[in-house]
Amino acid sequence: MYTFILPSGNEIELREMTGVEEELLTNQKLIRSGDAVNQVLSNCILRIGENGDVTTKTVLDMLSGDRLFTLVKLRQISLGDEVELDLVCPNTACRVKNHVVVNLDDLPVTTYPEEREFVFALPASGSKVRFCYMDGNMEKRLAAMQESSISTAMLIRILDINGNPPSKKALSEMSMRDRTALRAEMQRVDAGIDTAIETGCDTCGARIRTRLEAEPAFLFPGIRS
Repeated sequence: MYTFILPSGNEIELREMTGVEEELLTNQKLIRSGDAVNQVLSNCILRIGENGDVTTKTVLDMLSGDRLFTLVKLRQISLGDEVELDLVCPNTACRVKNHVVVNLDDLPVTTYPEEREFVFALPASGSKVRFCYMDGNMEKRLAAMQESSISTAMLIRILDINGNPPSKKALSEMSMRDRTALRAEMQRVDAGIDTAIETGCDTCGARIRTRLEAEPAFLFPGIRS
């Protein structure tokens, strides 16, 4: 068994993934509902802190940064530290595959502060927005939405605006200046493991950007593109 310290500070104990988890990760129904990863995590997490009775609810209550960190560590202990990617250049005149090797130990990790809620004064309107971190429950709600957007991802984290419940209308009427500032503040306080991958095309130099967990080779090494 393997133990790690989560970005939130809790100790987590994991076991390696097996064929059971591979089947879960390839189940299209579970993938569409967003439950594939949740079931894998609940299967493979043996303990969080003193809690040795890890359920799906436990996994959904985890902060998003802890969840992604756990998935990365599960990948490491089950399949190794290195992930080999063949990233296609986004330049339509090029489209060359670029071979990239990522060592999971090199991914930067930011720890969560003690605070779980934040109050931010919008620069244009002066309104005060209280927001929180994303967790698995919010991720599940986003996955269930037919159309998710930047606004939806922001709205789901907002607890209140000037003490009033948030709404799509309030967010849509918010000025671009305030929306941009709020989004930047949410990103500033976020914690967890940084899985953003950015490189340049070997042929034309175009920037290639992706997230490691979005690439099939992250969990299925035989698939490189």
